[in-house]
Amino acid sequence: MGKCIFCGEKAGFLKKKHKECELKFNEGQLKYVELVKSSILGNRDLQELSEDLLSLKQSSFLSDVHHINLLTDAFDQVVSKVLEDGMLSVAEEEKITRFCDFMQLGQDSLDKNGSYQKLGMAAILREITEGRIPQLNIRTDSPLPFLFQKSETLIWVFPQVEYYEQRTRTEYQGGSHGVSIKVARGVYYRTSAFKGKPVQISEMKYIGTGLLALTTKHVYFGSPEKKLKIPYNKLISIEPYEDGIGLHKDGVSAKHQVFKNIDGWFTHNVIANLNQL
Repeated sequence: MGKCIFCGEKAGFLKKKHKECELKFNEGQLKYVELVKSSILGNRDLQELSEDLLSLKQSSFLSDVHHINLLTDAFDQVVSKVLEDGMLSVAEEEKITRFCDFMQLGQDSLDKNGSYQKLGMAAILREITEGRIPQLNIRTDSPLPFLFQKSETLIWVFPQVEYYEQRTRTEYQGGSHGVSIKVARGVYYRTSAFKGKPVQISEMKYIGTGLLALTTKHVYFGSPEKKLKIPYNKLISIEPYEDGIGLHKDGVSAKHQVFKNIDGWFTHNVIANLNQL
């Protein structure tokens, strides 16, 4: 006789769960997330929320692991909601921070899907767009390979960034047909041999992978293959991509530079706004 995986009671021959228990479990998860979301955005008393969640957890057969995962899911949805307009207000940030502190949620849980990082980026952009320089304590696993100026402040660091440069090579196309005329023993000259035209082919060449840092004045990139320092005021164009950004500096010989594995929307807004301060 099998036992129900939810309530632990007899479930019947070759059965592992009661349909009503499974229904309670599934509905309980949905209610859990909705209750947390409405409580954060509605500024509800968190002690009352905690008591309601405990009751729902017990009645819906939810474990401690489910509790953490559902809190994280609710956090992700709240962050997506408040960032729909692209901005994070001080009041929204305070509500979310208050909830996370009360529930003692660690950064690893909150950033499982990148929501904690998005929240931090939104807070930074709010400060910058309001004319203030963010004062942040950015921690990294190892010392940064950059010598920052005393007059600049570190804003953000992206790890494992791929760097590409635009390179141009010349190929000759055409001139593959023609009549051969014997000039001397063993030497032939094709009449069409010099009708081929040089064609400039542009391509993005991978250079290396390393750290990219944004400060109040420069983009820094460091890898074993390449070290870069790009002043914001030397940029003539910024192209944000879904997972990267393209930069083009002023100058005749300047190469188009692309950095992949970063948040293009955030980086574009940081550079564009800081360049106006």
